[in-house]
Amino acid sequence: MKKIAEENIISLKDLAKLSEPTDWQKEYAAIRQRAKRGKYNTYKKIKGEGYISVNDSAIPETLRNVILQKNIQHQEDIQIGRAGQRLDQENELSPEDEKLAVAKANVIKMYLEYLAKHGKDKETRKKFVVLYNHKAFHEQFEQTGELGSWKTIEKWKVEYINANYDYRVLAPKYKPRSSSVPPEQSEILIKLALNPNQPLISELVRMAMDIFEMKRHPRILSDHTYRRFIENWKKEHYADWVFFREGEHALDNNILPSLERDYDKIEVGDILVMDGHVNNFETINPFTGKPKRMMTVAALDMKSEYLCGYEISPTENTFAIAVAIYRAIRQLGKIPKIIYIDNGRAFGAKYFHGDDLSNIEALFARLGIKVIFATAYHAQSKLIEPFWRWLAELERLVPTYVGTSIAMQPPRLNRGEKLHVKLYEKMMHGTTVDIFTTHKAMAWWLDKYHSRVKTSGHLKGLCPAEVFNSGKGTGIDKRELTFLMMQHEIRTVYQNGIKMFNTSYWHENLFGKQWDEVLVRYDLLDNDSIFVYDNNGEFICEARRIDKVHPAAGILGTEEDVKLLHAQLERKASLKKMIVGEAKQFLQNEIYPAVKKQFEVNILELNNEEPKLLEDNLPGQPAPKKRKSIIDRWNEANIGTKKRIAEG
Repeated sequence: MKKIAEENIISLKDLAKLSEPTDWQKEYAAIRQRAKRGKYNTYKKIKGEGYISVNDSAIPETLRNVILQKNIQHQEDIQIGRAGQRLDQENELSPEDEKLAVAKANVIKMYLEYLAKHGKDKETRKKFVVLYNHKAFHEQFEQTGELGSWKTIEKWKVEYINANYDYRVLAPKYKPRSSSVPPEQSEILIKLALNPNQPLISELVRMAMDIFEMKRHPRILSDHTYRRFIENWKKEHYADWVFFREGEHALDNNILPSLERDYDKIEVGDILVMDGHVNNFETINPFTGKPKRMMTVAALDMKSEYLCGYEISPTENTFAIAVAIYRAIRQLGKIPKIIYIDNGRAFGAKYFHGDDLSNIEALFARLGIKVIFATAYHAQSKLIEPFWRWLAELERLVPTYVGTSIAMQPPRLNRGEKLHVKLYEKMMHGTTVDIFTTHKAMAWWLDKYHSRVKTSGHLKGLCPAEVFNSGKGTGIDKRELTFLMMQHEIRTVYQNGIKMFNTSYWHENLFGKQWDEVLVRYDLLDNDSIFVYDNNGEFICEARRIDKVHPAAGILGTEEDVKLLHAQLERKASLKKMIVGEAKQFLQNEIYPAVKKQFEVNILELNNEEPKLLEDNLPGQPAPKKRKSIIDRWNEANIGTKKRIAEG
């Protein structure tokens, strides 16, 4: 297009490219034929190549406008190129371009110094290039790379001097080229690339080329060209690429900006963050006796990142959440203002349903706790997620570890690893990881974690325990939390109280309520006592566990066994004395006086005579026989037998 700017003419080849970009060779042949037939009045040859004026009447008006637009653009490019020598002071270079420009200026300086010492002949210039390419000037070589010829340095020198020694003129001046992929092909490529099945670039390029062939596109480029087009489009439209191929979840987590929380505006205990995590090791299920990956529901203080409370259960459920909250409040020593919870399975239960806040208010209203639900499947809102990654340190220490992912699982879980399976079975023979062992391991690791100094984040230089202890409360009444924490069951009161956990629980208030059904609330880890309520929800008592006594405590038992036996005997005697004493008092004060009074007024008479038979019977009926006593019948049977034996 240089001729356009200089003489207002255009070559036939350029005219064909502007007229038919996709099949310009065919158009070029047609234009040459028209030129030979004399259709173009301004046609002439310059150095063997045909040219015509841009104002030739045979050129269509629409094509002439395109040519003039190209001419204007070319003139602007020339002006920009000339202005580049002056370098507008408002234009700033990127850090990479500035480093490269400074390195080139240093190369020019060293080049001129070398020529001043060793001469300016051609061989000296070549020798400098050889030394440079062998990293004699290492720092500059790392920036500019290998030089092809000394003429490159000469070109830099001219630009540098013409710009009045402004190093910025040496920065890269290249502009991105427009894509050679036609619009109709690029549209097909983009549609294939934005497939949610996430095809590989090589796959979608092959599919696109097949489509181009079926649609008989006149010009099909190479697969490398289409690959470069897709990669460049991905860089320029990365947000669209992620959303269409990976979904809204990936867009939220990887593309959209996240909010930065100011933790200085909250205090310890203001907000508890809760979430559930499937442990990456197996624990014996206390209900089934089989190994299972248990669920840990944890409550983390947002300010100090201190794990206040947790519960380990076979599944994430409302009870596990309630227990974790209860223990967190006991550890915190005060009621939190807000509980920030995830939208997992447990939090979709009856009392934790995100669409029914009235049920949540009913559960927490007594304690004055507000509930915030995290955005579903939004990792940026889950503040407890980093804690689960730290917990993997403990999980890897457990012998039943199953890995944090398929790629990280132990060899014994892979196919064909018979030796590792045998080693594992031999190591675990006769041993198990039960729920109590899991709790002990968790407590041991938490003690270390809470004392570990943070190296980043808002706690940098501090440990969670230090921050937590400085802001924890003074304590809270245990009974105030029982309605929240406890698992509840309907149980029947028996002779020895309430039977649970293969033992009995007793309190004096349960005496006399035998066969009554009551509501029992309990904690699996603190089963020394249970809380008992009647059917109306009224608190009855806190029943204590009854320890079993030694079968022969006085002879084979220890002193503790004897004390336990005496205590239970005394309890039984005390209850018996209470009942018998109350009965005697009732007889003396109520029953005896009433009976005595009835005798005095002849309401009751005592008759010591034997009852007489009625002699006046109905006519025709025999008199009823007198029934013999059991003693008479026994004498007759035995005496009669003896007589018959003697006579015989």
